[in-house]
Amino acid sequence: MIVLNPPPLDTSFVPEKLLFRENEINKIMASTIVPLKNGVTSNTIIYGHSGTGKTATIKYLMKENPSMIYENGLSFSSIRQLLEHAITRLGKPTAFRGISMENIFTLLNSIMKLRGNIVLVIDEATNLLKNDQEGMYNIFRNNEIFNTHLSLILITMDYPFTYLGKNYGTVSEIKFSKYNERELFNIIRDRSIKALKPGSYTGEILQFISSISSEFGSARFAIELLQKSAYLAEYRLSDIIENDDVRSAVSLINPYITESKLSGLNKKELIVLFSICSNLKNELKTSVSDIYTGVSIISNTHYENISRKELYEIITRLEILGIINGNIESEGNKKGVYKFVSIDDVPVSILGRKIEDLLSRM
Repeated sequence: MIVLNPPPLDTSFVPEKLLFRENEINKIMASTIVPLKNGVTSNTIIYGHSGTGKTATIKYLMKENPSMIYENGLSFSSIRQLLEHAITRLGKPTAFRGISMENIFTLLNSIMKLRGNIVLVIDEATNLLKNDQEGMYNIFRNNEIFNTHLSLILITMDYPFTYLGKNYGTVSEIKFSKYNERELFNIIRDRSIKALKPGSYTGEILQFISSISSEFGSARFAIELLQKSAYLAEYRLSDIIENDDVRSAVSLINPYITESKLSGLNKKELIVLFSICSNLKNELKTSVSDIYTGVSIISNTHYENISRKELYEIITRLEILGIINGNIESEGNKKGVYKFVSIDDVPVSILGRKIEDLLSRM
């Protein structure tokens, strides 16, 4: 058993301390929460790529700020529908659909007289920004038009001001940047400590996961990768997560290498790829020299001769096809630089078997 406490491996889990988002939390507090406590309403838009912690930050703040009401914009075709749903959740069910905006904000005023001012959070708001300009105008200018003291936080992935004009009034913007590799490592290490059996993972495995995830800068991807890697290791009845569990998890989340892609490779390319797979069974990367050593042995079995020049050309082609990853690394102390090859998105054990099968038919 590797997973002892599953919730921290769920991407919807909100930890007691949200790592690397202190600055964004402080900005939201300063732009929206603190002013509201002093009777001042505001409009704020937070935006950034998927997995950068936008929703998690809001859910984290909601635990200490009951004035915040959360709605997901994808569930509604208009601002009117979303507000009707919010009013119903706040204990004032609307008598019929399609009431006027004026009546909606009158109901909101009556609710806020009883419970205090509200911060309405609209997540996944891009479609509403694009398709309901009138509704957005009403909700952004609610104070002036309807004398309602409603604060607003919109969450989008796209840059919001592509859709907003100057007539929407003053809007604060907060951008959530992608996580870097170090931040992702610390996030999944925190989740591992909370969720996994001690000794079931290594720092190297967490580094492997964070390195793969850094391409996207997404904590969501990194956490899902950790979760699936752990369950795949359990499925093997193993007590520890291994490199191929991570590669298998990547292929489940984002399947990439297919039979058709492999069948498009010639015999020499398959031999080189098979050597790479053999070298990566217990390693995260392999050098060109080690690949050539393996190629020399495998080539004899299949009556092929691959020169060093051909090897470099084949490695370059496999990189272009996206089957392998190549990196130039320095050994330090003026010892020169060397090329290393890795495979991150498919289990090398499975890939190796597929290549063996294809070579046997040639």
